[in-house]
Amino acid sequence: MNPTLLNLHRKRLEWAYKAKEDFLHHLDGELIDTIEDLLHLLQTELENPNELSFSRLQKFFQKAGEEMELELNNYEKQLEPYELLITKQSFLIDRKKEESQLEEEGFTNEIDDYNRFLKQIELKSTDPVDISLLVDDTIEYTPHDRKASLINDDTARLQTSVERDLGTSLLILKQEASYFKIELTQPLELPFVPPIPPIEQKIDAFWFKGTYEKALSSMRSQAHDWVTEMYQNYNRLLTSILQEVTARKEQVIKEAEASKRGYRQKINTLENELTTIQTEEARLKTRYLNACELRKQFHEHAADLQGYLIKHWLAFKEELQQQFLYGDAESRFLAAHYLQLLRQDGERIIESLNRGGDV
Repeated sequence: MNPTLLNLHRKRLEWAYKAKEDFLHHLDGELIDTIEDLLHLLQTELENPNELSFSRLQKFFQKAGEEMELELNNYEKQLEPYELLITKQSFLIDRKKEESQLEEEGFTNEIDDYNRFLKQIELKSTDPVDISLLVDDTIEYTPHDRKASLINDDTARLQTSVERDLGTSLLILKQEASYFKIELTQPLELPFVPPIPPIEQKIDAFWFKGTYEKALSSMRSQAHDWVTEMYQNYNRLLTSILQEVTARKEQVIKEAEASKRGYRQKINTLENELTTIQTEEARLKTRYLNACELRKQFHEHAADLQGYLIKHWLAFKEELQQQFLYGDAESRFLAAHYLQLLRQDGERIIESLNRGGDV
């Protein structure tokens, strides 16, 4: 067979094969992985250009587009519940934080109440010097008015003053306990201490200074013992209350710390779950965006295929035209024939892409 004819016959659709090579060469590696099965089908189609059906090529693009669209729809369906899940999880976290804050404030207020109550508790000094000063200031030494009634009156005034002072302090503590809603296990009442017996004598006045001073000293001593016992009873009562309320406060502090730890653990668990959800959403969004980018690239490359075909079609056309213009008679005849075939092939292949693949 004529070598020129053989060469032209072999090269008749070689331009389409070169366009295919350009098309495959410019595809992104990730895009190739995505449509690997479809590209294998395209490769098979383009390996036999004499049997090439561009209607099937169009179906290839259509099928690839449908699969990409299906993949995007699948990602959209997977992403759809995440917004609600994240909103719900964030709401649970905020609610737990609010509950934790409210409970913490409750514990703080209760502890503050205990502290304010405890500040009201002041023990009396039982130092003998301090008590002697109180007794001596109240039961006065009156050498120019030496009367048993004066000593008795001062002693009674001392007892009344101490009882009123301690009673007032206990009443205030009762009111504070009621205000802070602190229920005490024991009543705020002092044990009974017998009153100091008065000096009893027929004659009120002391004739002798020594007798007066002896009676005064004796009364002051009894008063000292009485005040000491009253203060000791008062201090024992308040110490017991102090210990009781302090123990309660410490218990509340422990409960507050346990509550805080418990809420912290619950919130951490919820936050970790939220992080997991957000991470999964981010992963799906990344894959979705990658799929969108791949679809965009695929459409761009698909649009480029016609450009590759026209490029190599024109190159082969130029080669045939040169042969037609400058070849010998036989070469010019064959070139004219294959130019006609090239036109038909171009219409069949290139224009079929514009018509949606109908050959």
